[in-house]
Amino acid sequence: MEILLQEWVSVKGFVLFTIGLLAAIIGVLFGAAGFILMPSMLLVGIPIHTTVAVNKFATGISALSNVVSFVIKGHLSLEKYASLIMVSSLGGVFGAFLAILLSEKIMNVVACISLIFAFIIVLCSNKLIIKGTKETQEQPINKLIPFAISIYDGGFGPGSALMNITYFLKKQYIYLKAVELTRIISFSSCTGAFLYYYFTGIVNWGIAIPVAIGSIVGSFLGLKIIPFIKTKWIQVILPIIFFFLIVQVVSDLIK
Repeated sequence: MEILLQEWVSVKGFVLFTIGLLAAIIGVLFGAAGFILMPSMLLVGIPIHTTVAVNKFATGISALSNVVSFVIKGHLSLEKYASLIMVSSLGGVFGAFLAILLSEKIMNVVACISLIFAFIIVLCSNKLIIKGTKETQEQPINKLIPFAISIYDGGFGPGSALMNITYFLKKQYIYLKAVELTRIISFSSCTGAFLYYYFTGIVNWGIAIPVAIGSIVGSFLGLKIIPFIKTKWIQVILPIIFFFLIVQVVSDLIK
């Protein structure tokens, strides 16, 4: 325990906290926490599977803090979305299982294909953001989509929340509601995936804890910023983030 405390209060611990903080803010606002978290952790020399496991832990804790806040404020009903939580959790477990079996290069290929597909959807959506949509206009959710995204999230992750946000926006949910549902899915898929990684013994608590604490702080800061985000910013920023995520994954493939 003493060794862990020394790791948490070290310069490396502060760097990991900062990475978690920035990643969570970006994740809450635009669903792209992995764009900051994954490459940053790899940059400081953390192995890929440990990076993914820590990412699931930190993102799951961050999303849980948001979900608890949403439920307390009466914005979300866990009973209403129980089936979505279950489906996402199973997707996360399955994704983690595949990640352990697959090589890093194959994981990057899957990530690249998924991101390109989602990027095309965003570009083809002329009415992606509908601020004034009423709840009665929301379209039914096809749970196969969140399940598929959760598999990707459990095994790799970057861009998964952004894919969910895009999906809910296309189903005529307002942006804030899309973020809330995405945080539920992120919590569920990350929890399922993390538990699988934990029982395989690849979780490093010296890394996971400072990143998670930073993620919790960042998630609350992100929620405070959301009301000030203008629709036109979202319409421009979502495709840009997708583009850079694709560039990041492609660059990993050609190394």
